[in-house]
Amino acid sequence: MISNSDVLDYHQTYNTTFPIEILNWYYNNDQDTIIVIWNKQNEIIYISRLIEEYFGRKVSEVVGKEWTEILPDEQTEEIKKHFEFDQDKLHIPIIKIPSNKGKVYSFKGIVDRINIKDETFYICKLRNATYMNELKQVLLDSEKLILAGQLSAGLVHEIRNPLTSLKGFLQLVQAGVEQKEEYYKVMIGEIEKLEKITSELLHMAKPFKKNQKSELIHKLIDDVLFIMSTQTDMRNVKFKVDLEEELQVYCNSSQIKQVLINLIKNGAEAMQKTGKITIQSRKLNENVAIDITDEGQGVPDEIVKDLNSPFFTTKQEGTGLGLVITQHILEMHKGELKVNTKHDKGTTFTIILPLSQK
Repeated sequence: MISNSDVLDYHQTYNTTFPIEILNWYYNNDQDTIIVIWNKQNEIIYISRLIEEYFGRKVSEVVGKEWTEILPDEQTEEIKKHFEFDQDKLHIPIIKIPSNKGKVYSFKGIVDRINIKDETFYICKLRNATYMNELKQVLLDSEKLILAGQLSAGLVHEIRNPLTSLKGFLQLVQAGVEQKEEYYKVMIGEIEKLEKITSELLHMAKPFKKNQKSELIHKLIDDVLFIMSTQTDMRNVKFKVDLEEELQVYCNSSQIKQVLINLIKNGAEAMQKTGKITIQSRKLNENVAIDITDEGQGVPDEIVKDLNSPFFTTKQEGTGLGLVITQHILEMHKGELKVNTKHDKGTTFTIILPLSQK
């Protein structure tokens, strides 16, 4: 616990009315948690001694400095904007802070504001999530490879058809048949189709990279539908698409494609791989909403609450990780997933992502 002498030093130095009880309330001996408290003047008045263990910075060097010096710019802006308009505590899923030894720590953050005797204080709780995030990344890459393997069987069938066409046209050209220009055009078209199929498959199999950029939603969905249309077991699934043009999100395209594929596969399997899946995109305030609706039997209420639980699945050969990974990817993109289901009328999964700032 925090000693009276520690708090007295802060009181004398910064003339603060912050009581010992509040410090003790927020601080515990959990070696995975750092507490940072600052005042309305943005000066740090308290910080856990764990700062020394994680980042090699002495408490005496940090106290009195501005809190913005210890958090990344992205999170400092998020915290400032939040408390301009909101009184509720702020939850930040991931805060990455580099140490002076080169290691990058991942934290889950909670920032709260409290008023005491006309003074305002901000309390930030940083819980170390580095190990869990590393495990999640391994899980993401593993599930991505599984998905690529599942899709590759259908893609091999699609590769065989263009190859058969190319072989036939080359034999005609070799035999001296006229109309070679027309044959060349068809052959180039088949080669381009092969190129797109193999590029998408390689893209699916590669481990995730950190890079993000502005991506057009309709382009991401077009690429995913191309892949899904190559699957032989999806021949009886029809797609109805209604997409708003020019909607962009700042994202890792490979990860968002994996989310879309997971949800479309879920929808197709809910319909026994026959029926119609409707995909719509729309602007929703400052976000993009993507609705994926199937014509299945719907999901019972008692199962909906378990959908995001690891290893929960209603499929005989399912891993129970698809929606967990989907949720994690969307969380990393500051997005969310909503489920709306009706008995005998199907289920709608809605992806919500922040619009790209132009």
